[in-house]
Amino acid sequence: MKFRYVTGLLYIFMFSCLTGCSRQGKSFVPDIPGYSATNHQVIILDKELLEISGMYYLPDSRIAAINDEDGKVFLINSANGDYTVTKFGRKRDYEDVVAVGDYYYVLESNGNIHRVPVAMANTEEEFEFPREKKIEFESLYYDPSLQKLVLVSKEQRETKKGVITYTFSMDSLQFSDDILYEIRRKDIHAHMKDNNAEFKPSAAAIHPVLKKLFILASIGKAMMQCSLDGKIEAIWQLNPDQFPQPEGITFAPNGDMFISNEGVNGKATILRFPYTPGVPAK
Repeated sequence: MKFRYVTGLLYIFMFSCLTGCSRQGKSFVPDIPGYSATNHQVIILDKELLEISGMYYLPDSRIAAINDEDGKVFLINSANGDYTVTKFGRKRDYEDVVAVGDYYYVLESNGNIHRVPVAMANTEEEFEFPREKKIEFESLYYDPSLQKLVLVSKEQRETKKGVITYTFSMDSLQFSDDILYEIRRKDIHAHMKDNNAEFKPSAAAIHPVLKKLFILASIGKAMMQCSLDGKIEAIWQLNPDQFPQPEGITFAPNGDMFISNEGVNGKATILRFPYTPGVPAK
């Protein structure tokens, strides 16, 4: 099975900025240092990945991905678009995937984590997130400095402050009792210069070169850069024409950025933005 692979130079988009800037076709507003909004590539995904909800760049240059509701791991060849698929579990609300060592770790929206052996991807172990916590998750990332997985909330009733995070130890196979860090809603509003702006995380990943956390929000159409302890450093608005439903983000070791979109307009996509260190934002 193959994807149809096209360059982003075929796309010129117009959209209106929430901050009141003029209409333009940029991918990110303002521009992200090191990335060119006009130099990106687009992979149009097969219908089996219409509801792609998470992905992770692997050492062999393939991308591990999951499809919402299907207990399957998709391995996408990022060079030619071929993919293979292996079933690991039954239908559930799967949201993100990370690969560390010999396992894939797949996140459910309720916080449960499914550990799937890479060598035997048709089997799984499930670890239940504490049920007393009324939290919805869509984002999971691996922090090598902690050597733990980090779950990022989308909706939560624990506090009224904004985004909260918990960890999962791959050694003890236990979730943390305490919140790792919070990203306050008022700080998000201050950076976005809009007290009514929404930012509900749908994906997260650490930039391997910058050592910064990037958090993507489908609801709110924005991307945030934070320190690894959750302090906001920058927020960019996403062009909704290029990112109709951004649900996944991952980085190649050289910093190339991949963002996936569910197929709200009939076709799901992955956009690749090459990273050029030292190139300033325009």
